Amino acid sequence: MTTPSSMFGGDPGTATLARISTEFDAIARQMSTVSAEFAELRRIVAHPDDPGRDTAPVSQPAPHTPTPGLTPPMVATPPRAPGRPPGTPPQPWTPSRPPFFPPRQATTAPPPPPGAAVPTPMPRPPIMPPPTTPTFPPTTPTFPPAGPTPRVAAAARPAGPSMSERIGAAAERGLIGKILATAGVGVTLIGVALLLVLAAQAGILRPEFRVAGGAILAAALVAGGMWLRGRTDGRIGAIALTATGIAAGYLDVLAATRIYEWLPIVPGLGVAGLVAAGGLVLAHRWRSEHLGLLVVVPLIVLAPVLAGGLDTTLIAFMVVLCAASAWVQVGRDWIWLHTVRLAAPTIPLTLVGLVGLAGWNAPGSSDPVFAAAVAVVVVLGVGGALLSMSTTRHREVVAGLASATTIPALFAGSAMHLPGAVILQTSIALVLIGTVLIGSGFIGSGAATRVIPDSVAQIWSATALLLLFVAVLVTFDGTVAVAVLLGLATVTGLVARTWSTTSRVLLAGSSVIWAIGFAALLDAAPPYVLADADLIGRAANLEVVVASLFGASGALILAAGWARLTDERVSRAAHIAAGVVVVYALTAISVTAGVLVGGPDGFLAGHVLATTCWMALAGAALAYARRRGGAARTAAVTGGLVLVAAAIAKLFLFDLATLDGIFRVIVFIVTGLILLGLGAWYARALQDDPAKSRSATTV
Repeated sequence: MTTPSSMFGGDPGTATLARISTEFDAIARQMSTVSAEFAELRRIVAHPDDPGRDTAPVSQPAPHTPTPGLTPPMVATPPRAPGRPPGTPPQPWTPSRPPFFPPRQATTAPPPPPGAAVPTPMPRPPIMPPPTTPTFPPTTPTFPPAGPTPRVAAAARPAGPSMSERIGAAAERGLIGKILATAGVGVTLIGVALLLVLAAQAGILRPEFRVAGGAILAAALVAGGMWLRGRTDGRIGAIALTATGIAAGYLDVLAATRIYEWLPIVPGLGVAGLVAAGGLVLAHRWRSEHLGLLVVVPLIVLAPVLAGGLDTTLIAFMVVLCAASAWVQVGRDWIWLHTVRLAAPTIPLTLVGLVGLAGWNAPGSSDPVFAAAVAVVVVLGVGGALLSMSTTRHREVVAGLASATTIPALFAGSAMHLPGAVILQTSIALVLIGTVLIGSGFIGSGAATRVIPDSVAQIWSATALLLLFVAVLVTFDGTVAVAVLLGLATVTGLVARTWSTTSRVLLAGSSVIWAIGFAALLDAAPPYVLADADLIGRAANLEVVVASLFGASGALILAAGWARLTDERVSRAAHIAAGVVVVYALTAISVTAGVLVGGPDGFLAGHVLATTCWMALAGAALAYARRRGGAARTAAVTGGLVLVAAAIAKLFLFDLATLDGIFRVIVFIVTGLILLGLGAWYARALQDDPAKSRSATTV
């Protein structure tokens, strides 16, 4: 029997080389087939519209005919998977593609003849697994493309509407009609003015015909507006025609009053008011705030011309206009018309006060008409705000407008005599405070009677505080004003502590007033004056004592108020500032009172008392620390020890050099006894409370 080894001279290595050569031939044929398929695919991609080419035959590799006498290639055993321990039997392996050669058909050898010797098969060489070539990643470096990196194009925004489309949309909204109607109003009024004024100068018509023609034109325009109102889409035109007719009526009244002098000033203003009343009736019925503004605004501009300037007649007319037009707001939340109504009398009254403040001759400066007008306007503003508080959407704005009506009262001191001005300012402030107390439920049955929200209460409380502040400045001067300002700040701080609805506003306002008063106190009695007997002798008075008392109490009250409403850092800063103020105030009270009572000897006695007070404050701080814990205890102990150190420094640096005789002896003995008492008492207190003793050792 011929074996592969015998065919190649019996060399097993030659047989292996033959098998490898056969396998490489099969691989070459397979690669040729793949290349042909890629060429066909490239052709299909290059000519997708040529169907005839798709059916072209693809060359098939020639079937493999095994060489006689060669053993077909054996399927190589796959390499051991990474991570599999050696000795583990390999898992069944399925090739990912068909083998290059068809499987060898099993052939059955014919049985040997009887008696023939059976040849012994030669042992086959062991099949070695093909060497596995390790694969490495490509080592060729990659570089970014040269040139700037292309930027990604942003998404294109949709094109906006063109100009013609915008004009068309405006026309659909009625804007074009409003513009044309407004222009028509202006042109028509110019024509009426030419009829009444220029025609009179040229002598074209008699005055009676001019005024009558203006009245007829005004009535015709109003009638046309009423007729147009009943037609479809005639609202804009109706408002424009009616406003033009009312304005023409104003001009006609102006001509009859000022140009031809047929009507006195008061009847002329009355006729203009009747014209305005008719226009406001139409505005209320048509539910048009625009028409109401077109009725009231021209009248406000026209009234000074009719009255001939800023005088009591103009003020009275504006107040009557504000009161007579109040009914228009019933059932209507017209904030702009409400603003214009209140501004009509407020602006002239404020101008009167400013004119008097500038030193000019203010009309009606000593006349009670000013006070009555201011009071009526404030009542109209506050009353209107209260009536509309449950229906309006602009509560804060309405409350602010009511507060704005009190602006003329701030300048009352320049428009009228001083007592009357103070009474007016104080009365308005008390009315606001009472309104807030009752309306916010502070006085009454509580929340059931509450008709004023917190924001409105804060606005009116701040307004009342401002009026009282101005009243104090107008009434008092010098150190008396300082004492009253500090007293006002102290009382306001107490009110803020018990009244939570407006506490922040009142605390802020009282803090500002207290800061102004305390700055004035420092100017009247600075620290260096307290250390000089001659200077304090000239500056000492009872007002400084009272102001210092209010300054100290106000500082403590305000510090407690801010500590209740703010964080710990602000609270700590407020208490430190209050402690410094209290030390200064006690020193000023002691020295000033001593000078007032005993003269030069009182100055020495006052400083003895001041040093003693410092030590007493230190003891109070340490006693306060016993009842507290944490940061409050640490702050109190620190403050007490700092005050003790300051008292000892004052004792040796000032008292020892300034005091003489018995006063020096007294101050040292008293201070030493207080120190001994504090030390003994504090040590005993710590022994009584071991927990606090342990915490105090860390201080």
